[in-house]
Amino acid sequence: MRKSLAVLAAAAAFLSLPAGPAAAGDHIATADAVHSRLAEATAQRAQNIAAVQGVLATPIAMETAASVGADLNRVRAGVASLSDADLRDLAARASALQSDPVSGALTSNQRMLVTIALVLVVIILVLAII
Repeated sequence: MRKSLAVLAAAAAFLSLPAGPAAAGDHIATADAVHSRLAEATAQRAQNIAAVQGVLATPIAMETAASVGADLNRVRAGVASLSDADLRDLAARASALQSDPVSGALTSNQRMLVTIALVLVVIILVLAII
């Protein structure tokens, strides 16, 4: 009995020893790479916010928000609280709305409907977060 306790104690002591000294530089990603990636993500998020805010600043967005009874200032304030994925999706839609040659051929009613959809999506996402 004492022999088995001694073996268990020795095994526990052996297993609790560190595997080896770890150097501070033994990381998968360097600090510079991490900082670089964070800076890229921050810049991309800022670009996405600017794209969505750009569409929300148009006169059509103002008309649309007024027609559905939404407070456009509240919608604009809520854009920053969106998740990265939602913001990326809305920014892609906003950019397509402004830069797509086909969207330039839309009638004003069609543009208003697309803008209504964008405003409503932002409102829904903001309300889901709150």
